[in-house]
Amino acid sequence: MSFPGQPGTAIEIPCCLCGTFILPNAANQCGACLAQQFDLKSVMQRGPSGGDIIVHQCRRCRRYEHTDTYYCHHEPESASLLSLCLKNIPALQNQNHLRGNGLSSIHLIDSMWIWTEPHW
Repeated sequence: MSFPGQPGTAIEIPCCLCGTFILPNAANQCGACLAQQFDLKSVMQRGPSGGDIIVHQCRRCRRYEHTDTYYCHHEPESASLLSLCLKNIPALQNQNHLRGNGLSSIHLIDSMWIWTEPHW
């Protein structure tokens, strides 16, 4: 309880799993325990029917499929190719099938390609 004229202090509580002191949140868990209990990667990698997310590329012209009848050329590691890949992730779209998972408010803040050694 804070009194007028006195500085307020943040109340910390122990994480319900490991006991680390944290600021209260909806789960009352620290970030490490939340990361262990919820696998966001598996949610992001699955399509709406539960299968893998696929981006098609024509073997002859090397263009990428945008719609059933429209293919477009993208340079490797370009912003336009990244945009195409992100648009195919259902969890980033505002769709009702994610509301049951509690994922209706996922917002992408930043994205970029991570360079790795060439895979020939």
